[in-house]
Amino acid sequence: MTPFPLRPSTGARRARRTSFLAVAGVAASLVLAACGDAGGSGGGGSASADCGDAPGVTKDSITVASVSPLSGPSASTFAGFVEAAEARFKAANDDGGVNGRTITLQKNDDLGDGAAQVTAARNAVQQQQAFGIISASRVDTMFDFLKTQNVPVTGYPGQPAYAEDENVFGFAGGSQTGYFGDNAVTKLKSLGATNIAVLAHNSPGSLNSANGMIQAADAAGLKVGVKSFDVPLGSFDATSLAIQMKEAGVDGIYAPTLTDSSISVLRAAQQQGVNLKANFVSQVYSPGVASQVSEFIQGAITSTVATVPNELAPENDKVQAYIDAMKKYAPDTEPSTGFAEAGYISADLFIKGIEEAGDCLTRDSFIKGLRDLGKYDGAGLLVEPAQFSGGPFPNGSAPYGACTWYVTREGDKWVPDEKPTCGELIKQNG
Repeated sequence: MTPFPLRPSTGARRARRTSFLAVAGVAASLVLAACGDAGGSGGGGSASADCGDAPGVTKDSITVASVSPLSGPSASTFAGFVEAAEARFKAANDDGGVNGRTITLQKNDDLGDGAAQVTAARNAVQQQQAFGIISASRVDTMFDFLKTQNVPVTGYPGQPAYAEDENVFGFAGGSQTGYFGDNAVTKLKSLGATNIAVLAHNSPGSLNSANGMIQAADAAGLKVGVKSFDVPLGSFDATSLAIQMKEAGVDGIYAPTLTDSSISVLRAAQQQGVNLKANFVSQVYSPGVASQVSEFIQGAITSTVATVPNELAPENDKVQAYIDAMKKYAPDTEPSTGFAEAGYISADLFIKGIEEAGDCLTRDSFIKGLRDLGKYDGAGLLVEPAQFSGGPFPNGSAPYGACTWYVTREGDKWVPDEKPTCGELIKQNG
């Protein structure tokens, strides 16, 4: 399941961005004045005159930009994304490039903030002259601008654009917008949970996931004894919430929340003596996080973001190849860090788009190439293949998340299940 899918797509998606665009307007206008409009036919030259101009593309290089929270409260959650993406690009460059071109990655910090993301995306396209963008973030205010410029995007499919926009591709497939995998209920019930607390931030993404869980739990006969949809972002005193769970007889937790929020809940639950048989919390898989709070996450389950757990190496040669690449090209980033695998696969998918476009690389040929790709296995790292055409979403993608590979904290290690837990993707009410 996705920790931060946003609400089902509606016309409100466009309207709610207006305020962000207005706030970012002053900074963006300065970039526009300096660089001009960088649409699908502007910017740097391409390798062949027959292809027309492709921004960020020369006969021997391609400029790609990342837009992701590098600082702020969301940074720890999305840690590793940019470093792993850069590692994948470096590996491709060392192998002679992609169709004879090397890839340069320009980084942009969106702070996990809507207005900042618009400014970051405009900077990437208009000043850095990026051909395309890789991204992982909680906010989604840049996508209208990127659509008008026909800028290819690969990244974490947590926003409606990954289901709606032709130019946007999720590394694991389409967004879970409007869908929820009932495998989470199956897993919690298998561990003995009968009465769960469903916790969420008061934000569209977290609420969407929490509401999906409530619907799936109800269908499966699993009681939801506590609902809290105003969990603070980051560390907080969760004592009152833990007391509420204890009084309600809760024996399981489902919390699609940020890293520090999840830790706060588990710490308080332990201190208040909440007897948990099963608890799923997001974003505690990273070694740097798990090692610091190991005493509070004993027996907790979590999952990677749509990928095969790294603990399966060296038996799984694809996972081992990823770990080896990270050790070589990003030695300061643990391969299991937060969104590292998501970043690596997002970059791999971008490389696949370049390959599918052929020698005549344009934004149109890149987008068409990926839409015509069929199934994509994410360098062998995805639990289930991604689908970019023939799916139920407007852009042809299919939602991911029918299968999730869970890991359980035992001592100082995460122990993976023998196989992924699979179920149905149910369409959410409303």
